[in-house]
Amino acid sequence: MGVLYASQTGMTEPLGQSQVVPYLVGLARAGWRIDVVTFEPEDAAAGAIAQVREQLGDHGIGYTWMPRSRAHDVWTKTRESARALAQLLAAAMSRRPRLVHARATLAATVAHLAARLVPGARLLFDCRGLVADEYVDFGHWQRGSFKYRMMKQAEANLFRRADAIVVLTDRMRRWLRDESRLAPASTPIEVIPCCVDLERFAVDDATRAAARAQLGAGDRFVLAYAGNLNAWYCDEQMAELFAAIRRRVPALFAVYSRSPSEKLRQALARRGVADGDVQIASALPSQIAARLSAGDAAVSFAEPRFSKIASSPVKVAEYLALGMPVAVNRGVGDQDAMMAAHPEILVDAGLMGEREIDAAAERLVAAARVSGVHAQAAAFARAQFDLDDVGVARYRLLYERIAG
Repeated sequence: MGVLYASQTGMTEPLGQSQVVPYLVGLARAGWRIDVVTFEPEDAAAGAIAQVREQLGDHGIGYTWMPRSRAHDVWTKTRESARALAQLLAAAMSRRPRLVHARATLAATVAHLAARLVPGARLLFDCRGLVADEYVDFGHWQRGSFKYRMMKQAEANLFRRADAIVVLTDRMRRWLRDESRLAPASTPIEVIPCCVDLERFAVDDATRAAARAQLGAGDRFVLAYAGNLNAWYCDEQMAELFAAIRRRVPALFAVYSRSPSEKLRQALARRGVADGDVQIASALPSQIAARLSAGDAAVSFAEPRFSKIASSPVKVAEYLALGMPVAVNRGVGDQDAMMAAHPEILVDAGLMGEREIDAAAERLVAAARVSGVHAQAAAFARAQFDLDDVGVARYRLLYERIAG
């Protein structure tokens, strides 16, 4: 059957490559005919566009794209959404999809209109987060402002009218079903966390040794981090954790990020961390598994704001797939429950107070030395975050349930 897939995230972007394309390929292999309408960054290279077109085309997936402005104001997004609606309507009327699958709130707002015009089409709202609350938590909007209320109303309409909903966490599902009661009891809500292709993260000892040699790690304990910095990613608290580890053992902090790193460097310097104990570099998606394999343990901190009930940090799945214990904080997605069930691989940093971080550093260093911890972490990743057996399988069953 036909699927029209709408996404605000571009397929040329790292997130699109790790959290959209592999799922679409898996669903195409399962027999679904998929057409993608998406935004790509306005500076996306022609070569990258061509590569994505070939990558998807090899699996029979159609690909239509539009440029996305760097501006994040509502009016720019409204104009872009209008262009997307025109593209979606054209695709919907020509291909008559059985299912319109929309990734994130802005894409779903316009995809909902397209779905209503196709006889028999069903709408799957793939909620990647609480957008309006994220803007408030990030300090861009005021709660109760016109923009906030407008976005919350659009979001509520999608929750009420979608034929099915995908969320990233069980915590978000409980909020939708039991607390806010925005989703009707009859609407299927499937939890599909951010998953990883475990084959890409099956790194051997030689690759790990090469990665450590490239860092100049020697025998030092390597704390690894991958992803964005600044914003709500807690540079100060990560610096505090590494400083606490360094007080216990010789250590190196290996950070892979394309974000500006001045804030993190300054936080580390204030704690007496020498430049030689920190390596900060960017890494391509194809390189990240090998680079991270140098780590003995990893960290994933995020401010525990309300919007974070919807978050499933893909970095946590990647760390675990590589067999590393991970320091995480409370109040983010399903991490509280996972820490309670698996304290040996998910080290509780609480709400990231100074004493909590110091205690987490002690436990993280100890956890990395436990025999069998790497196998435990990898097994948990297979059970919870495997791209094929968890991610694609749950999408496939949901597709069949609402559109089969």
